[in-house]
Amino acid sequence: MADTPNPSWAQTRPHRTPSDAVAASRLQRVLIIMPQLLGDAVLSSVLVTALQDMIPGIRIDILVHQPLAELFRHNPAIAAVHTIDRGWRRKGLWRTLRPRWALIRALRAHRYDLLIQSPHTTDGSWGPALKALLRIPYAVGASEVTHGSPLKRFMWRRLFTHTLPRPPDPNRRHVAELHLDLLRRLGLKPAATARRATIEPGAVARARIDALLALHHIPPQGFVLFAPLAGQRGRTLPAALCRDFLDHCEAQSLTVVITSGHEAWQQTFAHALAHGRGDGIIDLAGALTLTELAALASAARVFVGADSGPMHIAAAMGLPVIVCFGPGDHHRFSPWQTRLSLITGNRPCQPCELDGCGNSGHADCLYDIQSRTLLDALRPFETPFEFIAPACT
Repeated sequence: MADTPNPSWAQTRPHRTPSDAVAASRLQRVLIIMPQLLGDAVLSSVLVTALQDMIPGIRIDILVHQPLAELFRHNPAIAAVHTIDRGWRRKGLWRTLRPRWALIRALRAHRYDLLIQSPHTTDGSWGPALKALLRIPYAVGASEVTHGSPLKRFMWRRLFTHTLPRPPDPNRRHVAELHLDLLRRLGLKPAATARRATIEPGAVARARIDALLALHHIPPQGFVLFAPLAGQRGRTLPAALCRDFLDHCEAQSLTVVITSGHEAWQQTFAHALAHGRGDGIIDLAGALTLTELAALASAARVFVGADSGPMHIAAAMGLPVIVCFGPGDHHRFSPWQTRLSLITGNRPCQPCELDGCGNSGHADCLYDIQSRTLLDALRPFETPFEFIAPACT
């Protein structure tokens, strides 16, 4: 277990200006294609913060899948949020031609200077297609070797003006730094103070959370935000570990707010943990939007939970994080720039990046974690009951 600021962002490397660097004065209108997964999308927001810091007055638009759009609509650094419907791929090109063309027309009106495609965008066809259709002068993305399709690799080589080097194997570079490497590849140098993942929940989400906290008589920084579930069963905390944690919190008279995603199995798991407990354990599983979760995190004292999208939201809101990692790669996906207690199992096969052992939905490495390890990490936040600011901003 580590109780230190995230080390990966603090490491410095010599920065050489590439021979094909692009002058910042040429980059006034930028389109960023965001990843499809929640945690990756949150981490990719470091691009927005860094660009705004390096090029004052720059217009930043993003293209993101519809379910994640709400996370970015209230960010004052983002001029426009364009969306892709996840159902388009399932329906096929011809049945979705009209909305795709409407999107292209809307994007074309802004005459972008630069296209940035996140290295974690699984659909690699959008970047090259938009580079060609919108006639964007510059485009930067991951190495073409990261794509399995020969056609996508060909499009990547022909249409992208800048790509990252082939990633090492194993790759231990943090995903946030990998996004910033896209800017470094262009010859830009993100300042250490401007490498933050940022989310703005908006006034409506903050007002709803204020009302919920008032309803339960919870003061700001007066509760633990507990999110034991992940998108995969194999990364969800074991029920016994969760029960021991909640038993301890009740014994210490700590207020805990439990959250989860909207899938039925996630809500069933969370409801079972809260069932029969006292008023200090508040069940909000499946009841919050992503922006409301972000607003809730901004009002909490500490986040405790699984390797998940909510973990990254909590870190982006500046909340101290206690997280249990199992199959996920904590080198690349640990919470970014916040006070961190990282708890892992002791298995030599970690990280395997599977949904549990053999994709079974059960991860032995998570069941190896002892309750006392988690509770020891919580103790600094128990008394005195004060807000502890993040170690890094």
